[in-house]
Amino acid sequence: MKTSRELNKMQKKNKKISYILSQFPENYETFILREIIELKKNKINLELFSLKKCKDKVIHPQAQEFIKQTHYSSLLSFNIMKALFYFIWNKPIKCMRLVHYLIRLNFSSLEFLIKSLAIVPISLFYAKLMRDLHITHIHAHWATIPTTSAVIVSRILGIPFSFTAHAWDIFLTNPMLKEKVLCAEFVATCTGYNKNYLDSLLDFRENEKIFLNYHGIDFDTLPRTKKDIDDKLIFSIGRLCEQKGFPYLIEACAILRDKGHQFRCVIIGEGPDRNALTSQIDELGLQECVFLDGMKPQSYIFEMFNKARMFVLPCVISKNGDRDGIPNVIIESLAMRTPVISTTVSGIPEIIINHVTGIAVEPRNSVQLAETIIKFINDPKEAEVYASNGRKLVEEKFDIKKNIRELVSIFINRANI
Repeated sequence: MKTSRELNKMQKKNKKISYILSQFPENYETFILREIIELKKNKINLELFSLKKCKDKVIHPQAQEFIKQTHYSSLLSFNIMKALFYFIWNKPIKCMRLVHYLIRLNFSSLEFLIKSLAIVPISLFYAKLMRDLHITHIHAHWATIPTTSAVIVSRILGIPFSFTAHAWDIFLTNPMLKEKVLCAEFVATCTGYNKNYLDSLLDFRENEKIFLNYHGIDFDTLPRTKKDIDDKLIFSIGRLCEQKGFPYLIEACAILRDKGHQFRCVIIGEGPDRNALTSQIDELGLQECVFLDGMKPQSYIFEMFNKARMFVLPCVISKNGDRDGIPNVIIESLAMRTPVISTTVSGIPEIIINHVTGIAVEPRNSVQLAETIIKFINDPKEAEVYASNGRKLVEEKFDIKKNIRELVSIFINRANI
């Protein structure tokens, strides 16, 4: 006969968490992939549900093994219609209340209202799968539509949910945000900046449900730091969109050129601003020294970190309020001991401490950015001291193994996993 401790251990072993993601895998969300890998290593029983199929042309090798284990579905399919009619027939009152709930909370934003209602069928399909898989807790990444889906499944199945908030998802229009925070079992977020904002939405007595859990890097997967520095190489990486601030880096490069500096600036990434950035490079006559290099595999990115004199990412808050939290590439750069220049936006000062782990300039200030780049060119030893200090900070606060242990502890204590 089994003891109560053994039975409790067996029950916990059989408990499953579902992860609801907007798209999996997603090239710009390596932090989520790393989290999933580490949770699996920590024996957390995960089922992945992606609201969209992956459309990325380049997929990180570590993500490949999880694609076959991920649940996908188109918005309209026979299985979705079958699940929709199943719940309408078996839980008609719950379904009616759910639709009324979504309309009431999203009425102030037509965009969110349409998206929230559109996601109901696939959420009900996933609810049926989760019920059959005996899911006991739902967790979503991003406080927008993935968490709306988690709320729908939670209300239909009567099981708790939680979510991770990142940056733009809490600062852009999100009419259900406060309701989601209030109803969630817990909320994790990746910067102290975000936590302070989310705390402000709640009565101080409820703030204990919001946890700071930094993204991290797996030091075991990093290649050895074999510095072969090209003194002329300025490196950057990110989606080609407004909040990355690449126009200011290009303007800074024009200033460098005009001051007689020889350099090569390589920007890796794709995005909606490619044409505008290409035009800017052409207009400033920088075709021979600034290059938009497209998407590249992780191995190439690490090679560039080893070669670059510095890594520069001049983030801004976009006109619609979009912003980064702590870009994962800054963590990677410091982990590779590559000096970093960024800006004072959002959570970046939590990792780029001025004149300690790097330099954070004012956003949208290409002159100050250029002056700082020149400072790193003229005094590489000082820049290397910043990078060394940054590596120590990353080891202390951004080691994914430590941070996932904290997240597992949160799941155990708040989700009874």
